[in-house]
Amino acid sequence: MRPQARAHAAGAAPTLTPPPGSARLWLFVLVVGLPLVLCAAALAIAPLTGRAAPQPAGGVLGAIAIQLASVGMLTVPLWAGLDWALRRQALVIDQGELDLRTTFFRNRVPLSQLQPEQARIVDLDEHLELRPQLKTRGYALPGLRSGWYRLRNKRKAFVALADSRRVLWLPTTAGHALLLDVRDPHGLLALLRERCGHAR
Repeated sequence: MRPQARAHAAGAAPTLTPPPGSARLWLFVLVVGLPLVLCAAALAIAPLTGRAAPQPAGGVLGAIAIQLASVGMLTVPLWAGLDWALRRQALVIDQGELDLRTTFFRNRVPLSQLQPEQARIVDLDEHLELRPQLKTRGYALPGLRSGWYRLRNKRKAFVALADSRRVLWLPTTAGHALLLDVRDPHGLLALLRERCGHAR
């Protein structure tokens, strides 16, 4: 058994790289910050257009506070749910299959359909043909790509990418490839080569 495979067999489970903090910040800005700013701007210009609504007892500031609180009550729970999905990253090799979960998406591929001998650890800044291009059923933020994409080479791929440049490209016989941002791509590849050899 190879040293990297032995390390994983001893209990060091392979894991997907979690999204960077910048992705979570972008999510908060887009889901909570932007609606609050737009709401505040609309309330600020309403008197200038002659469409200002009747003011509550607290006056203008009271009206703004009520409106912003209402927007926050809608957007904060939505952000919390999306943030939970953002942190949902799992990679499990069990029961003869590779089980991948990333945000809202899951892909289970039998080990017999993986082609680890053809897999490569690539730098996406150099191998532009493997960059995700068209999101067909996925989730994207700065620093995160998750779900189903068409790559620049037109191939279909299940993608779980965080902010790393070097990622694992793993072809399969299931009609799609896997493009994975893994904390230890060399170790995962060694483990898959061992497991897939036993599965065939």
